[in-house]
Amino acid sequence: MKGRTLALVGAALLAALTLAPAGDAASPQARQIYGLAWRAPVIETGPCFLSLFLAPSEQERCTSWTRRETAGPAFHAPTGLIVVGGSDQVLRGIQASSGRPQWQVKLPGALMARPVLHDDGAYFGTDDGHVVRADITSGRVRWDITVDAEVTEPVVIDDDLVLVVTGNDSLYALKRETGEAAWVHKHPLPRAITLRGQGLPLVTSVPTPAGPKRQVVMGHASGRLSFLDRDTGTVIDELGLSGDDSFGDLDADPFVQRDHLVVASGSRGVMALDVRSRAQVWLAPEAGIVRLARGGNHLVVGAGPGKVIALDAITGAPRWRFTFDKGAPTRIVVKGGRVHVASDRGSLYVLDLFTGRPLQYLGSGLGIAADLELDNDAMFVTTAAGEMLALSSAFRGIAHARR
Repeated sequence: MKGRTLALVGAALLAALTLAPAGDAASPQARQIYGLAWRAPVIETGPCFLSLFLAPSEQERCTSWTRRETAGPAFHAPTGLIVVGGSDQVLRGIQASSGRPQWQVKLPGALMARPVLHDDGAYFGTDDGHVVRADITSGRVRWDITVDAEVTEPVVIDDDLVLVVTGNDSLYALKRETGEAAWVHKHPLPRAITLRGQGLPLVTSVPTPAGPKRQVVMGHASGRLSFLDRDTGTVIDELGLSGDDSFGDLDADPFVQRDHLVVASGSRGVMALDVRSRAQVWLAPEAGIVRLARGGNHLVVGAGPGKVIALDAITGAPRWRFTFDKGAPTRIVVKGGRVHVASDRGSLYVLDLFTGRPLQYLGSGLGIAADLELDNDAMFVTTAAGEMLALSSAFRGIAHARR
């Protein structure tokens, strides 16, 4: 199916999206990287007049005028299907090459995060606290488990476990085959107001005197970082990274790079910790970072409201900065020497990884709040208004220049 993504390229690319200046104007050297293959509405609820003043009711089967679809698409290469859901409480299988629907299944709640695909299963949580495994080829639900709060972020699959973070800052480790809980870690929420969202748990192998030990690293709204035994959920250690700061949430996804554990505190900034000793190696005092991604071996890329930054992976020194007018960022995807990130109130930005120079702005002006999906030359995007865009960087013609 890797070759199938090339099928996105065709005559429809002549209707490619144009540069859409927002924030920092695109440089004269900016050029079109992605072209439009197809676009289609996928979340089919309509707005209610009363939602201008009141929250829409479930009985009305409609959405607010301030709609913000956050559940992005997931592409399954072996079948050529895109699996996507949203606020209409429906999971859909869509042909990636054409956008034609293949199947749809009613769900117990709305999806707020993209499904995670593994083998023949799609795993996801809902806004009413359900975690579901469904078949990719048909949407048939294999198991449905209830947790203690809404699930607003993607799940993480690690071998036989599905790790799920809930709105109560709890971490559930569910058995992948049955959904049965292997263990649950409940962390107290702070009493103060916190930022929206949670970072994904990270499973990593940590050197110990007894040999490598698999641990789960999880950031909390309290500004604390937990280290848990992967198999039992037992707390191994816990660090306070934000002190008593307000909005010191650890909302960005942590990752390991160059034997450093890279995390971000909403109040203190981005920091690297030694994997073994957990001592701080460097601190970049950049407040408000809620997204993190590896920029290869040499860069750390972070994003927050109105900004994207790159830091040196060894020292934490700033390398470049890109600013945009408004909105909160999606998760960052680094691929092919490019940084891909979107704003829920603006455009999708394609930046050069090494300089931060804007290469392309994409979008309809309605914003993108859902995480992006990239596979080979194809990119799939769900807009805040529930429309899906299928884009390709394979086309080379009048509208495209070779990078």
